[in-house]
Amino acid sequence: MPYALSVTFVVLVWLAIVYLNERHNLLSCDRFPSAVAKWFSYLWLGGFMVLLAMLVTGSALTPATPTQLESMPFYGLFMLHAVLVVFLIGWWLATGRPGMREFLNIRHERAPEVLAIGISVGVGGWALTILTALLVALLLQSTGVIQAPAEPPAMIGWMAALPIWKKGLIILSAMTVEEAFFRSFLQKRIGLIASTILFSLAHFTYGNPLLLIGVTTVSIIIGITFYRTKNVVPCVIAHGVFDAIQLFVIIPIAVRMMGIG
Repeated sequence: MPYALSVTFVVLVWLAIVYLNERHNLLSCDRFPSAVAKWFSYLWLGGFMVLLAMLVTGSALTPATPTQLESMPFYGLFMLHAVLVVFLIGWWLATGRPGMREFLNIRHERAPEVLAIGISVGVGGWALTILTALLVALLLQSTGVIQAPAEPPAMIGWMAALPIWKKGLIILSAMTVEEAFFRSFLQKRIGLIASTILFSLAHFTYGNPLLLIGVTTVSIIIGITFYRTKNVVPCVIAHGVFDAIQLFVIIPIAVRMMGIG
């Protein structure tokens, strides 16, 4: 049943995208060289969305145990990102191979300003995300919806124990691939709110509601940055700063305080 619901949802979203493009030119930023290329792109998008729904649903239904995490090869962490990269390459080819700066919304003028924006958004976004999650947690506890903090997933403790270079690769992959897909591709075509919802659903494997609230909050903040700057570079930097604070500071402290193995 969960698989059927998730696949049905993404098929409906896919049909809405096709309809809106045929009637209202939703994908106006794409220049399909022919009708065949356009319909191939539709099918490419539909197949990708179904695959992504299946992968995320499977991970959410059967979260990895500590034993499974210990035996999992490190490259397994990047499989979902690899799927996103393959999709982006396919879409880029089907839309006539536009320039990468145009396709990904890369602007590198005023580098010091772009760097400052990215760092400030990353640090500020982290602070606002923590504040939002704490307020929601207090509200839910005061209303009796939750009685105690939810148990963090085993992935949290496992990631805290990773060596620095592995944490760095995780951050590098997330900040580049996820921003390229969710901002440069999705938000440019379907808008801030819809792309944020899909960003949160893609991270549904966290399971913990407060973590999902944090993911949604930071996605909105970075999405607003992309909307204002029309540039993915500060978004990549902000995402990297946010994840670095989480992986190198917050998660290790939380693991020690909670005694997570």
